[in-house]
Amino acid sequence: MKSYFGIIFSAIYALTFRVLVEFNVLDINSWTYIILVPFVMGYIPFMFDKKAFMESRLKSVFFPLLSVTLFLFIAFITRLEDLGCFIILFPPYVFFSIVLSIIFRYILNAEDSQNSNKIKRNGLVFLVIPILLGNVENYFDKKESKLIVYQKIFIKAPKEKVWKNLFSVPDLTHYIDRSTFNYFGFPNPVRSEYNEKTNVRLGYFSNGIILNESVVGSKPFEELSFKINVEGSNLESSQTFDHILKNKNLVFNTITYKLQSVDENTTELTLVCDYKVRSNLPFYGEFWSENIILDFENKLLKALKKQNETQVK
Repeated sequence: MKSYFGIIFSAIYALTFRVLVEFNVLDINSWTYIILVPFVMGYIPFMFDKKAFMESRLKSVFFPLLSVTLFLFIAFITRLEDLGCFIILFPPYVFFSIVLSIIFRYILNAEDSQNSNKIKRNGLVFLVIPILLGNVENYFDKKESKLIVYQKIFIKAPKEKVWKNLFSVPDLTHYIDRSTFNYFGFPNPVRSEYNEKTNVRLGYFSNGIILNESVVGSKPFEELSFKINVEGSNLESSQTFDHILKNKNLVFNTITYKLQSVDENTTELTLVCDYKVRSNLPFYGEFWSENIILDFENKLLKALKKQNETQVK
């Protein structure tokens, strides 16, 4: 029974750090939050019932998994996180908590009981270390990676026709596909409205997000570039986008459409996303951002193709 209290306490411990993120004590996109906190989660159950873990290898794997799942489930139902954050955090939290649990079990099995108790007492320091390091980590500049992701598609329609549908994109609901990322809470674009006077385009998404985009470059029938104005956007319906964009972990420089005529009735449409990732864990941010953006570009271009070709017919 005591070991189950360890699962609950471990989840509460992680939730405490998630709340500290809201008060800027540490950053969500940091070594402390993504690696060190799950490490400690793998240790906490040993504090409550060391014997249970010594007798069962399965528990040293299964209990950290339960702790992480409980933590993310509570964070989700309390709206501290959404499904997008759940999916991004789940792999490192499970991996690092289980690794520490297995290592610690091995160490304790190799030690005599006196040293085991000493390790347990000194282990209480582990609970405090992430708070100290997380606060220190805030004072260091994040690493910045500049990335460009692009995809192209051929549309059986003249480029004048395609161009007309880029400023104010008609409703894409019946043309856009769903992907795995949609089931994890990432939205699809729905439509956009362009205001010529303010030079601003509002992009509406399936989860309620509204992006405020300024037109920063326009070569009629050839190239159209937008820049996202984060402060003017409505991101409240997505904790993932709110954290990433407002904290400038992901900064979009420009989003550009490029058009080229293949013949009088065929257009090559390229969508280029120029952005940067600011993170203490750039490899992880780069991996997720690239895959999410590629998925988004692929669906959007296919939807524009279907829409333009349907309208031509």
